[in-house]
Amino acid sequence: MSAKGTSVGYAPQWLNASSWEESGVLSLGADGLADTGAWPAPVRRARDVAETFGLPREAALFHPNPVAAPFTEISDKAGARYWRLGRPNPELSPGSQDPEYVLDDEGRVLVLDPSLPQPRFVNSSLLAFLDALAAWDHRCEHVDDFDDLEDDDPESDEGADDYVDPAEAARVAFGLEIRDRLRELDPPAFAMDTWWDRVYEEVELDAI
Repeated sequence: MSAKGTSVGYAPQWLNASSWEESGVLSLGADGLADTGAWPAPVRRARDVAETFGLPREAALFHPNPVAAPFTEISDKAGARYWRLGRPNPELSPGSQDPEYVLDDEGRVLVLDPSLPQPRFVNSSLLAFLDALAAWDHRCEHVDDFDDLEDDDPESDEGADDYVDPAEAARVAFGLEIRDRLRELDPPAFAMDTWWDRVYEEVELDAI
């Protein structure tokens, strides 16, 4: 997991109040709200962010947890407290062994994954996480815009060791520009082996 990071003063670049209009937002639920006073201050601030911007009902990299509402509190075997947000992949089964996004008591977003020895760092705050999700949705919405750059006769370039597919190059450059802007906003989110670092490695390879 990455070292401590902060998103104090974070100014979202892609996220706004209408970001999830198409998919809608998850109900945060009213159960247990009387107990939020016992939550750490960063978690209470995160819930305010969720109230303001909403958690997407469905986004490219965020899907609801079928077994618990957002901000349900859980703890691991060592007693660390976490607050559930959702799941990173729509293909995951609803079993308890699936990875999920959570907040820790410092308000950081992590992925809990039973296959990993420790949580994987995602973002320094919920606001930074939602902005990164909105940026990813923006990337997915426009990633096909570069298809018309493909060669009319790509076979003519077969065997050229230095050949670069212009559509692929444009797609990659577009994705990495988004990554670089996000990294300026939340540097810890792009340290080695973090969640977003691994996602954008796939972008750099034009694999997703």
